[in-house]
Amino acid sequence: QKCTPMELPDPYYTPLPRYWVPAGEVEERLVQRDRNGEVIWQWPSTWLTGFREITNATNERTVIAAFLPRVGVGTNISLMFPGVARVYVPALVANLNSLIFDFVARQKAGGASLSFFILKQLPVLPPERYSRAALRFIVPRVLELSYTAWDLQGLARDIGNESDDILREEMERRWRENRQAAGFAPPPPAGPPAEGDPPPFPPFVWLEDRRAVIQAELDALYAGLYGLSRKQLRYILDPRGLSEKELEDILDPWEEPSCSGPHLLPERPAKEFPSETFRVLKDQQERTFGEYRTRRLVLEAWQRLKAAGELEI
Repeated sequence: QKCTPMELPDPYYTPLPRYWVPAGEVEERLVQRDRNGEVIWQWPSTWLTGFREITNATNERTVIAAFLPRVGVGTNISLMFPGVARVYVPALVANLNSLIFDFVARQKAGGASLSFFILKQLPVLPPERYSRAALRFIVPRVLELSYTAWDLQGLARDIGNESDDILREEMERRWRENRQAAGFAPPPPAGPPAEGDPPPFPPFVWLEDRRAVIQAELDALYAGLYGLSRKQLRYILDPRGLSEKELEDILDPWEEPSCSGPHLLPERPAKEFPSETFRVLKDQQERTFGEYRTRRLVLEAWQRLKAAGELEI
């Protein structure tokens, strides 16, 4: 059951599962032992990372990755245990959730299952692709999108502990911006404190419009990290928003001079095109907002980042 608009901003809200398993069983699954029973690997964090395995190319999005508390999960969520510094894990989650990555995934996902053997064929950016400037852009934004409840305070604590001073200051700055936009800050957690050091700040407030802009900024940045031109980004968002001449060679960055407006539509968009990218997302947003909001927000973010020189970070 989908969370309601009243539940999402509540930092204490936690969905209750239908089925339960003993906590000890969960912990045992997060440990590897040798034949003598000695522990040779153990997941150390109070949070997990996974992606939804049930999908379909006709959904709004094909790949949905997220952070979640240290809980038992069923077969519909595949867990990942990245062997990298914790500060890189938000970049991985942002990569998997980007429109650019989703576009490629749609070419591979032929059924209703996104298995590991499919995911391993997809172009995930390696850790060395991220500069310090890129991490300072990505990590605070992913944290704002993910850390909206107290059950993920361990995520904020771990990332804060592994961040340099500049990244930590940027996370705190965005938290202050979020608090100012919301007009209040979440109260402290109820009950006993979590294990370990306290998080650097309380959860971010769930602000729907602000979240849409943040996701668009990440989508625009990842288009740059993948080396796409603006025309190619427009194509991925909606190929019907290009002219016939633009579609003749999608690798050529040339754009129709008549492109204008927030959606950068040419005077004569292509009338016929044999494929589509995010039709369900587009149709849903046109019904809800009266426009394809994601396309506008992503293209506006591209312009802002381009002007600021952040697409090359």
